[in-house]
Amino acid sequence: MPKICLTNDDGPYSQGLLKLAEKIAEFAELTVVVPEGQRSATGKSLTLNRPLRVNDRGMDNGYRLITHDGTPADSVVLAVSFVEDIDLFVSGINSGANIGYQSMFTSGTVGAAYEAALKGYPAIAISQEAPPADWFNTNGTARNYDAECEMAADIIKRVLENGLPPGIDALNLNYPCDVTESTPLEVTRPARVRMTNRVIHRVDPHGRDYYWFEGIEREGKPSEDVNAVMERDCASLSPIVIESVGDNEVELLRGFIKK
Repeated sequence: MPKICLTNDDGPYSQGLLKLAEKIAEFAELTVVVPEGQRSATGKSLTLNRPLRVNDRGMDNGYRLITHDGTPADSVVLAVSFVEDIDLFVSGINSGANIGYQSMFTSGTVGAAYEAALKGYPAIAISQEAPPADWFNTNGTARNYDAECEMAADIIKRVLENGLPPGIDALNLNYPCDVTESTPLEVTRPARVRMTNRVIHRVDPHGRDYYWFEGIEREGKPSEDVNAVMERDCASLSPIVIESVGDNEVELLRGFIKK
C-alpha cells in the first residue's frame, strides 16, 4: 500500500483536509501532519528559532493524525522523521485558490509542496477558489468536496503509478468555486501575477494610522491558471519546476558581470 503524507495551512479542522483525508485513506496508508491552527501565507518558512511542540494523536478515522505548532513546511520535515518511505506529499485542499506565482510563493499550502519537492519527494498542492469571507478560516469552506476529492484522487493515483513527468518537481491543482463531475481539467502554466495590490490607509479608534493590503484581481492569458479558474470555471493543473536556470542563463550572467 502506498504511503502518503497530507498537510495544509488551515489546520486539522479544515473541511477540505478532512474530506480529502477520508478519500485518500481508501487507497493509501495515510499520515496527516498538520499545523494545529491557521498558517496561511507562511510560504516555505521553517521554524528555526524555537522548539516545535508535537501531538501524535494516533489513528483517527483510518489515518494517523499528528499536529504541531509550526508551519506547513515544518510538516514535511516532521513527517520524514515520523514516517519511513513516504511515496507522496499532498497539501490541501486549501480554502482560496493559489494561482499564479504571486500566490504560489506566498501560500503555506504550496510552500509545503515546495519543501517536499526540494527534499526529492513528489508533491501535489491542491486549492479551491473561495469567497474572501472564507480566506484564513480555520474550518475552510462549507461544501461537500465530493467532486474535488474524486478529481484529486485520480491525479494522486496517476502520480503514484507513473511518477511525475520528467523535469517536473510538483503539481499545483486549483479548482473554481463550484465543481461538479463535468468540470473540465486543463493543464495550464502559472501566471506571473494574479492580482495587483493597493494599500489602503485608515485610522484606528485611538487615532493611529494603519494600512491594509487590498488585492485587485487581474485577468490572465488563456493559457494561464488564472484565466482557467477565474474566467472559465475550469480546474487547473500546473507544473512546478524548481530548477529552471540553465547553462545559457549562467553564461549570460557571467557576461553581464564582466562588462
